[in-house]
Amino acid sequence: MAYTEADRNAHMREILNYLYHIAIRDLRIPIVTPSSEYSAETALAVRAYQQAYGLPVTGEINEATWNSIVMTYRLLTDRAIPLAVFPHGGFLMQQGDTGELVYLVQVLLNTLARRYHNLPVIPISGSYDMHTSNAVKRLQGLAALPENGVLDRATWDHLALFINQLTLTI
Repeated sequence: MAYTEADRNAHMREILNYLYHIAIRDLRIPIVTPSSEYSAETALAVRAYQQAYGLPVTGEINEATWNSIVMTYRLLTDRAIPLAVFPHGGFLMQQGDTGELVYLVQVLLNTLARRYHNLPVIPISGSYDMHTSNAVKRLQGLAALPENGVLDRATWDHLALFINQLTLTI
């Protein structure tokens, strides 16, 4: 089946709708009304998004930009689904902690970082160090959670949700 102009217009409207919702929450990005047209204002918003989220600043929506916008939109709007493997509701993981659960968190963060360039790749050491804390802060910011670098239940639920969504798209 051929990719039609109607398909292109629908996809453009979809991605610009995601960008619109991101811009409402992130003041670094100008708000552009979703449409099927790629205007100069749209290119400006895309450049601002790319700058803010650590992508090459081209003003074009390539695959990396598309994937990043979709992930950021999901982080900001999807409801996190609890995953029962997290210890208990009051459990916190923070700098100085060590062990198998820290390894797991680092592997999950790197899994997301390798697919989405707006998250940093971190050393897998089993030690909740500054790199891990900063990656958790970045994830929290994308998920509109308090950016404290402490892995709590809400942060874990968002991490688990995005890993689940990532596996569904691969």
